[in-house]
Amino acid sequence: MEPEKIAITGFVTIVLVVGLIVGVSFFVFETPNTNGGHTGNIVHDTDLLDLSLRVSSDWEFELSNGTTISLGNFSGRTILVDLMATWCDTCIAQNSILESLYDSMGESLYILSLTIDHSETTALMAEYQSHEGLPWDHGMDSGAKFGNYFNVVYIPTLILIDGDGYFRYVHEGPWALASMTDIITSL
Repeated sequence: MEPEKIAITGFVTIVLVVGLIVGVSFFVFETPNTNGGHTGNIVHDTDLLDLSLRVSSDWEFELSNGTTISLGNFSGRTILVDLMATWCDTCIAQNSILESLYDSMGESLYILSLTIDHSETTALMAEYQSHEGLPWDHGMDSGAKFGNYFNVVYIPTLILIDGDGYFRYVHEGPWALASMTDIITSL
């Protein structure tokens, strides 16, 4: 091989290797979250109480019925926030599990489904809730509060808040009814 071709091949190889290392680092090494999120310390499905992450009592969300709620109004109640989108098939499948949970837990659990899709509207959420026949509240993740705080990438993502107002669990993807029930009743 000619020296020029060896030099070019060596240079191209170095560029490819450096590019591969940089590309992989985006997936392996965590980048700082500038949105106030705490994903760096959170291991999904692990009790978050040790992190003492308290829910902001002034977080408000617009519901599909046109009203606004504040999480501060649910002191003493366990809250399950379902971050979803109306077009998400896995989220739709999760609804049957949430419906069973809703029926079995009664007033002791408040379920709130919030879309993280900024293109969806409260009218679309109302239509979705009605079409799916879902009895719990649906609304918008207004200002992407949950989405930014937990750096949500996958849906559904379910977030459990205890009666004292602390974030307790984060779960990405479908969550089995037995596992969810065990965790909620252990609080």
